[in-house]
Amino acid sequence: MSPEELLAAWHAQQTAFIEFRDQRVRAMLEVLAAVKPQDRPLRVLDLGCGPGSLCDAVADRFPDAEVVGVDRDPILLRLGRDTNRHGERMRLVDLDLADPGWAQQLGPERFDAAVSATALHWLSPAELAALYVALPQVLNPGGVFLNADHLYFDDTAESFLREVAETERERFRLSAIEAGAMTWDAWWDAARSMPGWEAEAREWERRWADKSPTVKVSLEFHLSALRAAGFVETSHIYLSLSHIYRWFDDVVVFARLP
Repeated sequence: MSPEELLAAWHAQQTAFIEFRDQRVRAMLEVLAAVKPQDRPLRVLDLGCGPGSLCDAVADRFPDAEVVGVDRDPILLRLGRDTNRHGERMRLVDLDLADPGWAQQLGPERFDAAVSATALHWLSPAELAALYVALPQVLNPGGVFLNADHLYFDDTAESFLREVAETERERFRLSAIEAGAMTWDAWWDAARSMPGWEAEAREWERRWADKSPTVKVSLEFHLSALRAAGFVETSHIYLSLSHIYRWFDDVVVFARLP
């Protein structure tokens, strides 16, 4: 399997978990278009970029944009670098967002927007709140933050909706797998077996050896933490598909700096 084939399989596998992935990316791109500076290229930071899928979408939509993605996964970073179609406009950086000093390690550059997709749920609630506090250090005044993720319904207060959402997501996942998408485990087995990627596979095993599930947080937690960090207009963008304006618990969180 070539890196390009592995990336295509990643997209198919991710779509199996994210029912309307293209639509939520489109919603994010529309916001970026609204904040794009008139006198210089748009600068975007992707938090937990994986192989650079969202970076790639931004660079395609804005041909002069400069995009920096940060992630800690050595295999996904290798995949993103090996399949980068945008040259120096797209740069992927090995950085741990759980490290309190991540913003300083990124350097002095500032961005018009920070984005993330299906990634920040890997952080603990304390790490996520700390990341939001640090975000203003890397954004320009008026900069925006967009985070697309499944923000699960509460087990107690929203048990019915949670059950419906999980049932629908599993139905969608199984349908995608029947159509040819790889399972999560099968994809990672293929990625760790890529010829020439032995060093990345060893580092992957070392970094994630002690990884444990994190506590899921609500939409309200995200919005409250962003407001506490100094953001204004904290809200969420509904995902529009015909007459559907939010797909159960799949949400794009929005916040803007003064």
